[in-house]
Amino acid sequence: MLDATLRRRLPPRITTPEFWPATFDRYDEILSTAAHCQVEHLGTSAGGRAIHGVTCRGRSGAPTVGLVGGMHGHEPQGPATCMNVISVLGYGRDLKGTSWPEIVGDLNYVIVPLLNPDGRARMPNSFVGLARQDILHYDAGMTLDGERYDPQGDCNPEEMMILGGLYNDAGNHVNRETDPENIRSPEVRATMGFIADHRPDIVLEFHAHAAPPLLIRPTNLVPDEAQQEQEQICERIIADAKAQGILFDGKVPTSARCSTSLYHHFGGATPILYESPQGVLDSKAPWSHEQIIDTCMFVVSELCSYLMRK
Repeated sequence: MLDATLRRRLPPRITTPEFWPATFDRYDEILSTAAHCQVEHLGTSAGGRAIHGVTCRGRSGAPTVGLVGGMHGHEPQGPATCMNVISVLGYGRDLKGTSWPEIVGDLNYVIVPLLNPDGRARMPNSFVGLARQDILHYDAGMTLDGERYDPQGDCNPEEMMILGGLYNDAGNHVNRETDPENIRSPEVRATMGFIADHRPDIVLEFHAHAAPPLLIRPTNLVPDEAQQEQEQICERIIADAKAQGILFDGKVPTSARCSTSLYHHFGGATPILYESPQGVLDSKAPWSHEQIIDTCMFVVSELCSYLMRK
């Protein structure tokens, strides 16, 4: 049998539009020119990669929006959206020149563009135009025997041909950190420290799947009052999206298995998880890069509008 490192696959380097930054050099380029924001080093991933936090200060006493991208490496639209929001806050337009008047500098912003840089480094830059099966090769990963890994928890990287985007380089399943007293991954630990320091009112965590847009309410460790606010916000986003011809999945499921809930435990924030379409051809309605980013930005603008009114 070949050595494990020799049998591992490297991801295809799929070219993406300029408004869809998906590589570390593009992230660094955008963050290095974001003079309107403060960029700080939060910690280091299991694989030795930097985790950054970005703060953009609004008027004194204004509410704070929290955004977290890249929990899963195979979901690149989250980091791309965070970079587009940073562009709007500095220049009034996103990376393709669209203005988003609800995303205003009056609010405070607390952003972790890429929580799991290890996962992102191993993954394709996009799944737009590919097939659902392509995602299945990369999300949970593939064993050395060529079988899709069953993601019940952490994994042993030495047993994987493709270490999936769910994991950091140590094999920690970063979105299954539900015990605040026993956080194994340095990525989640660093992010929660950042959230605890800045205490945003809402944290939106970006994810993606091979289906229409979906909002999820994380509920473990989240009290009833915050769950009621989750429901109110999600219902409003779905209604406003429908009015603009964006068809979300009308159901708002709950989940008690996500580390997303820790944003409330550590920072008092109302946590919301957004599943964006991946753009695969065999989904119910294929989405382009532009449609995906625009819908992600729409969700952010809805949260900003909600906080401005609140």
